[in-house]
Amino acid sequence: MPQCSSMLTLVAFILSTLSFCVLGCGPAVHNEAAERARQWFYVDRGEKDHERVAFYRDIIDRHPESLQAGAVFPDWGYGCMSQDEAAEAAHWTPFLEHGLKFFRSTYSKPYSQNAERLIAFLFGIASHQVSDEQWHSLSGLSEGIMQVLAESTFNGEYSRAHDVLDVGGDFAMAHMSDLNYILDKWLVPTDDVLRIYKSMGFKVSRWRMNICIRRQFYAMEAVKRFGKGLFPSYASHAPMLTERLDDYYIGGLFAMATTTNECWNSLINWFDNGNFTAKCLIADRHKYPNNTISRHIARSSHIQKMGLPARWVKQISKSVTTTETDGVLCIQIQEGNIGAYSNDKYDNSSRENNVSERQYAFIAEHKPQERNIAQKMTSECSELRTFYRKAKQLYTTSPYSGFGTAAVFGDFCGCNITSVAISAPYFKPSQYNKMPSGDGDSSSSAGAVFVTNSTDLFYLQSRQNILDADPLILRPLDNTLTRFPLFGSSLAVVDINADGIDDLAVGSSGYARHPDDPLLGRVDIYLGHKGIGLSEKPDFTLTASQIARHMGARWARQRIGGFLFGEDVNNDGYADLLIGAPYNSDSSFRQHSGKVFGYFASTDRRQMQQKQSGNPLGAPDFTLTSPDSESYEWFGFTAKAVHLDAHNTSMLLVGAPGYKTQSDSGNKIHSLAGRIYAFSASNRTEEVLRFHGLKFSTHEENTQLGSQIYVWGGQGTQSPRVLFGSPSEQNSGLEKQSRGPSPPSEPIPDRGWQAGEVRVVDPTLWMESTLESNQDDKSNTGDITGLMSTLRGEQSPGHFGRALAAYGENVWIGEPFSDMEDGRIYHWQAGASYPKCFFAPNGVGGARFGHSIKAVSNSKGQQLLLVTAPHDSQFSRFSGSVTLLQK
Repeated sequence: MPQCSSMLTLVAFILSTLSFCVLGCGPAVHNEAAERARQWFYVDRGEKDHERVAFYRDIIDRHPESLQAGAVFPDWGYGCMSQDEAAEAAHWTPFLEHGLKFFRSTYSKPYSQNAERLIAFLFGIASHQVSDEQWHSLSGLSEGIMQVLAESTFNGEYSRAHDVLDVGGDFAMAHMSDLNYILDKWLVPTDDVLRIYKSMGFKVSRWRMNICIRRQFYAMEAVKRFGKGLFPSYASHAPMLTERLDDYYIGGLFAMATTTNECWNSLINWFDNGNFTAKCLIADRHKYPNNTISRHIARSSHIQKMGLPARWVKQISKSVTTTETDGVLCIQIQEGNIGAYSNDKYDNSSRENNVSERQYAFIAEHKPQERNIAQKMTSECSELRTFYRKAKQLYTTSPYSGFGTAAVFGDFCGCNITSVAISAPYFKPSQYNKMPSGDGDSSSSAGAVFVTNSTDLFYLQSRQNILDADPLILRPLDNTLTRFPLFGSSLAVVDINADGIDDLAVGSSGYARHPDDPLLGRVDIYLGHKGIGLSEKPDFTLTASQIARHMGARWARQRIGGFLFGEDVNNDGYADLLIGAPYNSDSSFRQHSGKVFGYFASTDRRQMQQKQSGNPLGAPDFTLTSPDSESYEWFGFTAKAVHLDAHNTSMLLVGAPGYKTQSDSGNKIHSLAGRIYAFSASNRTEEVLRFHGLKFSTHEENTQLGSQIYVWGGQGTQSPRVLFGSPSEQNSGLEKQSRGPSPPSEPIPDRGWQAGEVRVVDPTLWMESTLESNQDDKSNTGDITGLMSTLRGEQSPGHFGRALAAYGENVWIGEPFSDMEDGRIYHWQAGASYPKCFFAPNGVGGARFGHSIKAVSNSKGQQLLLVTAPHDSQFSRFSGSVTLLQK
């Protein structure tokens, strides 16, 4: 391929005078969705379509410059030289159909290099189309990420959500990852694209299209180089951008990638057989007229909203070279011609304060590099091995597997052996990542839960691939419905048959009967057996459609499997199953109000289990709804039982982090303030749980009280303490301090945004309050009855309190987004003024260490701590890891 050279001076002049306008998901988000889909785009040898999938996977692997260009291309004409209609057309299925018809009539095997480039380019376009449909809640979707962001965070202001998410999503990607896989070069098959447009009746000018595509390339390069520094200006307004961009089920990165993967499997038949029956877009499957039920609306640009100094944009443009050879447009960064961009107003010397300054630095370098751990951490944060002498890191090499999304301890054989179950909802075995012989099944669906007894630590420091730890591997059995049921979205240890042996509940939040099923999710329960361990197949199952039938709801959108809890609700000594359903909607005007479905442990299920595996779990023993139900309250996000034996009282606390509160004057709504409700429990199963009258709220927006609840202590005569985690709460004690130029539309926020907070509460004092009147008054003022102390995070956005665990007098608190998402954890003992900070060295960074924490006493009576890092990329990109620690 000839080296790229500069285009005509006239074209360069026109580029310098353009307004840079990019619509929808930005280039980084679109490329991330396509990259994750590419990593999962394979079928094992011997399975159906293995050779066909491998053929196309090889093509897109060899032509990433065209795949990545195609993933961004459909937005090329929005706001650029009156090409909006042509850009709009590229977002819908007819463009792909005309493209495939053109391809099949023009090229034949063996494919030329230009033919392969067009294949990769069309795969990228398909990824863009399905991603945008989810991202923007198009085609009748009412629960896409942008719609939910608007309703939950911006009180229905769609335009604000649009501005924050479209641009902020790209900056979140730059904050999450170094984006080194995104190349500094595009190859666009312009001759073929122009002919496709012509076949559709569009007259598109080559020089206009080339200029507009180059403008897109500028936006991509700007995100890679400046996104880290601009992330706070957008994410500070929307905790969802930090917390849920990755895993929200319609329009999150994983959702867009899994839908892209499904689409690409259909696209193979389009290429090979000309069979366009299997459509990718919901708009086609529902046969909306002309595929335009919801159009993409051009808005202002990425580069305009970034607020970059003109000299930076000019420096990017000078570094870009463009040529067109053999009908292929080549755009790339001239090697060595683009330097580091400095922020003149950024003071790099102020490392001594506790808030991470790196979030404000404009960092040009995007290639992976080893990190200087000593320089990275603040002086008071110690390496974790100074507290725990022994450590074992379990990991997988499967990219994007999410290993460590959920993890629990349990004695599944009833023989005083501590096992650990670790989930990886996106794990896919392959020829490079073989399952142990005899384990798993022939399922081609993604997702796995690994159960291992390898929790005794014999060495000071060790690492082990989870597949070498002799695990029992649980896999989704039903592979006919979806390739990504998200098996292992959540885990809970229960005793559903009340036999005194731990059982394991596994959630699959992506399980569905068909692609557009409004009833999503499944829960499988694997019973523990004396001296044996867990069943290899589920003994009981529950699906969202079964729940809907039991509830008798005419209009319902059930979402189960993402939030499971094992709690002894009625204080009978057996852990009951609680299914949180915060995204449950009972009506179109009460969306995401939420529910909790409860199943008591019962000996009656011992007879049921003997019939066959996969017994339906049946109707819930109780169902809880919010006493103050409102849309996007997310009731059921967390649930925890607390027993006050001295008062002969048991309560179930349920979190609703999306609850909105009003100011005292009633003229301001505080979005995402959050609320916690207390329900009375009884050991008499005939008595339904009732609302206790207690409810706890805060006064500040974006606090999300109710995100985490943990009950600490309570053994013997000791009174329990309750921890309330609000990981996105602002630490208002940190003063405002500006660092560098801020985007004109989004000013740099106060320090302490989304730092997080943990409140330590004495529940015995709840008994001394007048339940109905006094506590209602206090909930309105933001007071928490029984508040003993408050622990605050000091990093933005650290999300201090995202995970909570305790053992004896030791409390552990996770802060997974601190230090550019490296993560850290804190140790606190009652009476101490401050928690002590610990980190785990990670040369790659961005691991989200502290996403989940569990503490338990093992069979030898030793304290065992587990910390997950589902974004750990030391072994493969976002493959994840789990660290076991012991003194």
